[in-house]
Amino acid sequence: MNKRLFSAIAAVILVSGLFAGCGSKTADTADETTIKVISGTQAPDDLDAEPTNSDNAEETTSVPGEDNNKKTEPAVKSTTVTDENGEVVVTTSAGTTVQTELYGLDDPEEKLGTEIITAATTAATKSEEYYETLTETSVNEEDVMQKLFVTEKTAVMTDYDVAPSSRYGYNQLSASEKELYNKILECAKNTERLVDTGNISDETWIKVFGCVYMQEPELFWLSSKNKVGKLYFWEVDKDAIDPLQKKIDAAVNSILTEAQGKSDFEKIVIFHDNIVLNNEFMKADISEDENSWKRYTIYGGFVEGEVQCEGYAKSMQYLCDLSGIESMVVVGTNSAGSSHAWNVIKLDGKWYNVDCTWDDPILSTPVKNNLRHRYFAVPDEWIHSKSHFNVNKKTTGTQVTYFTPPACTSTDMNYFTAKGRLFSDAASAEKSLKEELKKAASNKTRVAEIRVSSKSVYDQVTANLLDYSKWIKSENSAVKKVASNCDENTLVIELDLGY
Repeated sequence: MNKRLFSAIAAVILVSGLFAGCGSKTADTADETTIKVISGTQAPDDLDAEPTNSDNAEETTSVPGEDNNKKTEPAVKSTTVTDENGEVVVTTSAGTTVQTELYGLDDPEEKLGTEIITAATTAATKSEEYYETLTETSVNEEDVMQKLFVTEKTAVMTDYDVAPSSRYGYNQLSASEKELYNKILECAKNTERLVDTGNISDETWIKVFGCVYMQEPELFWLSSKNKVGKLYFWEVDKDAIDPLQKKIDAAVNSILTEAQGKSDFEKIVIFHDNIVLNNEFMKADISEDENSWKRYTIYGGFVEGEVQCEGYAKSMQYLCDLSGIESMVVVGTNSAGSSHAWNVIKLDGKWYNVDCTWDDPILSTPVKNNLRHRYFAVPDEWIHSKSHFNVNKKTTGTQVTYFTPPACTSTDMNYFTAKGRLFSDAASAEKSLKEELKKAASNKTRVAEIRVSSKSVYDQVTANLLDYSKWIKSENSAVKKVASNCDENTLVIELDLGY
């Protein structure tokens, strides 16, 4: 078995995070007497920093020729609310998503999610320094979206065969760009390093290679490192690639079997939940480990269980491809400028944003049953220029816009709308929130979540967070702590339970 990895693999790892790492995680601490704010701009790749939420503390997407690890801490305007005894009970942050932690007096040493942010910043700094040594040889980035189709939605795995012409981003390319896309795709499939490019500009190469790299999730052996006309691979030997593919097939087959016979909405819920529950966000520390590339690929998403945002998005794309659901990988940044990747998916004829990374909060102590749906089928209005910025643009080095994704304007298939958890009045919202808390406590799951239709209802319900903490603890003694993780951008009210 002539297995070999390029000697430059360590250097390429950062680039390979072309979209790597945007998790959204929150510190696993909570209580009712003191509420601490963990602010965070949605970080695209590293710690999944969400705006004002320690759950997406940092992100990094491996974008060719781009600094994907630049991060800054967001400014947070806080308002402290005290009870009649002067005790701090609630703190909120205007205009951003805030992670508030309610700490119990019985566990004063619980660590805040701010430590996550600190760790993320440290990792980002290392990545930035490391990446600078690659800029001369790494030209490129990510692009694209896809229009997918696979003939039959069968649980029996068949060869992955998605025509480039079915992909949304591909159809926005010029004739010459499509020709280059097809050449890169063919060479990548055959692990051929040299591509016949003709006379093209750096910008064209970056744009088209980025499209192939991000929209063809099956190419898990393709590195994001590249130069005009040259490809690099994590693995070039078919005898080494085939066993990895078989492991991917086994995991994917199990998920597709679960989704068999379901509606497209139900399938995406199953895909989303499997990806979130079976993966942990892996921060981009740019280690020397020769296997670190897996975190940016479907192999990481379906086999390793440790990925960054790129791995989450490509895994969703792969499942959509095999299920005949139109989808694409979209890239951007968080408010701190860190790179990120997520999906845009068509459901019932309309387009929606789906971000598995930020629905998988990063916790100081990992919790396997931690699952939320804040970023499931959301319109652009809820996230663009609020938590997700510079959509499908390369913002560092050579400036490139990959393509314009379809506008996401509908809320019909939003998770909370479709599941009947959207409320227009405070009384109904409070009743449902208690039901969700009771259900979560009974099942010992972490998240109780609903959504409201207006900021006024959101303010009414979130004004009494301490009451919910006391109530659920009195209802179920297994609950030891409660954390508030509510989001003004999406109007999602989320309380996280600890046992």
